[in-house]
Order: sequence, then structure tokens, then C-alpha cells
Amino acid sequence: MKLILVFFISLAFCSDDEKYTFIFGDFDVGKKMIYKYSLETSFTVPGIGLIKYMEEYIETLEFLGVEEDFWKFKATLTDMESDNYVNELEIMDYFREAMENNPCYLYVGGFERMAADKDSWGRVDHIVPVDPEDDYLQEAYRAAYMNMYPINLRYPFDYKAVNVTVGDSWMDDYKKSTIYVNMGSPPSQAMSKTTWTLKKVKNKKGRKIAIIEMQDSLILDLQILLDFQGKRRLITGQATGVSDVVYNWDIDPGEMLKTTSVTHLKGNFEMDDKKFYMKIFMRNISKMVK
Repeated sequence: MKLILVFFISLAFCSDDEKYTFIFGDFDVGKKMIYKYSLETSFTVPGIGLIKYMEEYIETLEFLGVEEDFWKFKATLTDMESDNYVNELEIMDYFREAMENNPCYLYVGGFERMAADKDSWGRVDHIVPVDPEDDYLQEAYRAAYMNMYPINLRYPFDYKAVNVTVGDSWMDDYKKSTIYVNMGSPPSQAMSKTTWTLKKVKNKKGRKIAIIEMQDSLILDLQILLDFQGKRRLITGQATGVSDVVYNWDIDPGEMLKTTSVTHLKGNFEMDDKKFYMKIFMRNISKMVK
């Protein structure tokens, strides 16, 4: 069975007027995509100090076909490493360790859902552990696949990325989504307004590589769980900020080669009945594994 998620169209009128449509490439049942991720989040809480989460892992996504109204993928995380600290004291991430080599199914909005909700196209709708005994990892799976940088397995640059030329920009109105900031955190709400720009297309070893830049303007209602010295504490508050992302896209096969994103947030927060102003820094780098 074959699912045609994406194709790439190039209409060449002249070298300066070449037009591109950016969508993911065809997925056959059994097709795998493998990426290496490097993530960092840091912020300072008054009275506690600097909190930093750093992690790396390999993600393997395997397309399994269509189930009911969804595209079904098997997602597995391996080679997981973390380096998390609160005021220079190491935090053990037991959920993250338990996720390694314990896969889950991602149910992604597909063709059957298009008419009902365009924003669901290619986005993870819900997650089910492969092994029912791993259901306690549900929050960890959500933090991995429904975080600040959610994947879109149909339209990585929105469905408006059609017949664009170098220098073109296209925008998306404010959208609301549910995200999970870190392992164990309750859901947070995000409003984002996005602008994409096709900066250039370069030739590299016979391949056409598109460089696409994205800027997200963000309004967030955040809930961040902090597990420190055996005590779980919840930070809540509202923040605004901007994410700047650079994508390297291999045009002919329709594949994402690399993504680099940097996010700066700031706002007023509360923890243990104490209010404070806080800045949050996030960085996410993903690279295709050959």
C-alpha cells in the first residue's frame, strides 16, 4: 500500500522564475525517516537559580499505513543522553530513560480529515504506546512529539508553500495549539503567527537545497513542571516571544535535511505563591541520519 503524502513540483520558466511547491515526499509502507536531535532549554528561577535541560537522541519514524482517518507511524527513540541541572545539581530524567527503545504509535491527521480541519493535516493528533504497559509514559511521549517544535508530516511549511520563488514570503494567521514544555508537565497553550521565506536555492554536489527561514510570533500560557530534590513544583505564567528557524530542504526527493531553531521567551510567572519575571531560551537542532 502506498500513501502519497507529498510531491515536489518545479515549473521552470527561467532561472530567476523557477517555482517550487514544498511538501514531503512519497511514503511507502515501511519507509523510515531517521533524525538526530539536540535540544536545550534554560531559564533562571529566583531563589533556585539556573535551570538547564540538554538532551540528544536518535528518532526513527516508520510509516505503517492508514488506520481509520489517520496516517499511522511507529516512533522510536534511541541513543538517548541528557544533561539536566538545577543550580548545578544534576536532575535525573527517569521518564526519558524509560522511553528509550520503547516505541509508540503516532496518529497523524491525513487526507480523510482535510475537509474538516486543514490545521490537522500532517500533525500528530494522538499517541498510543506500542506496549500497553508503557501507558505511564504518555506524558513523556507527548513532550517528545507535541512540544514547542511539533513535526508536520505533510506540509512542513504550511499548505500555502505552493508555486513560490526565491525571495517569496507567505504567512499564516494566529493558530492555537496544545504543547508540552518538558517531561511530566501539564499541557500548555500556544498561539503562533508564522512567516516563511524562501531565501535561496543552492546546488550542492548535484542536489538542489532550498534554504527556508521561518519566524514565529508566540503568545503562550505555560505550565512547566520542575522536579528538584524530590519535590515536584509547578511554574505557571504567560509569555511572549519569537522563534527563528532555518530549514535545509532537499528538493528532488522532498526531504528535510536539517532544522535549526532558536526561541526567546519572556513573561510573568508564579511558583509557590511567589511571582517573578523570567526569560526562557530554547534551541533545537535536527539532522537527517544517512
